[in-house]
Amino acid sequence: MSRPFVILSLLLASTGTAANPTNCSFGELSRNIEVVYANPGQAVPCEVIYDKASEGSIETLWQANVEAGYCESQAAGLIAKLEGLGWRCTAAAQGAPSDLDSAVEGAMDPEPRSP
Repeated sequence: MSRPFVILSLLLASTGTAANPTNCSFGELSRNIEVVYANPGQAVPCEVIYDKASEGSIETLWQANVEAGYCESQAAGLIAKLEGLGWRCTAAAQGAPSDLDSAVEGAMDPEPRSP
């Protein structure tokens, strides 16, 4: 696991909440797009996380500290762009865990011990 991924995972697990996860797929490729909020119930600060699930890569594409709605708008634009390129995008059910949530939880699991 890469060091930036672990750091991002720890930050999200300790301070952020993810909302509006969307999964986009094209053949064997998969992408997850989520808006992550630093403070539950507050629109900012936020960031848009782009998870290339099939390739094991996660990055922050946009972030906002002041402008409410910016992250949501950027995420919607990215989803529309991917759909325009032939990707199939579906929003996760409200309350359903996302791949990013699972990755964050997995990063927090302790290392297995040998008997």
